[in-house]
Amino acid sequence: MQQIAISLIEWQKRFATEEACIEHLYQIRWADGFTCPQCAEKHHYFINGYNLYECASCGKRTSITAGTLFHSTKILLVKWFTAIYFVAVDKGGISAERLSQYIQVTWNTAHLMLNKLRVAMKERDAIYTLTDTIELDTAYIGGRDTGGKRGKGSTTKTSVLVACQESGEGAGFLKM
Repeated sequence: MQQIAISLIEWQKRFATEEACIEHLYQIRWADGFTCPQCAEKHHYFINGYNLYECASCGKRTSITAGTLFHSTKILLVKWFTAIYFVAVDKGGISAERLSQYIQVTWNTAHLMLNKLRVAMKERDAIYTLTDTIELDTAYIGGRDTGGKRGKGSTTKTSVLVACQESGEGAGFLKM
């Protein structure tokens, strides 16, 4: 799902409360209403004190965060959503130290959150497979080399293989 560009201020307004974050998760997860993951029944009860959905047919209880990267988290969803924003917009990659300062959690918590978010991003990227016509090229990344060999065979450069899918209107999916 592609998201439109949004500023930090707009993001914080949109996801300012736990209820707003829960509502967003509900819309993503159950856009057509709750569906039991066990028996696919739609009729359910909401158990308010525990924030659980109980299937009226089989009795299975499900949390809005069950089976997601937020599963069994004690960290507020507002902090998770803010972390997602910073991971998505920081071109150089945000550090656990900086994230811990931004969302006011310990370094260990920020590190765990970043690892979970990176795994989720990796899994999301796995669904984009290159098909049809694919163009390949290599590049050598590194600073200026005053001596030695340039390009392929250089001992100071890192090689990168780039594969790009032709979409008919220009470049499609890209893998590096």
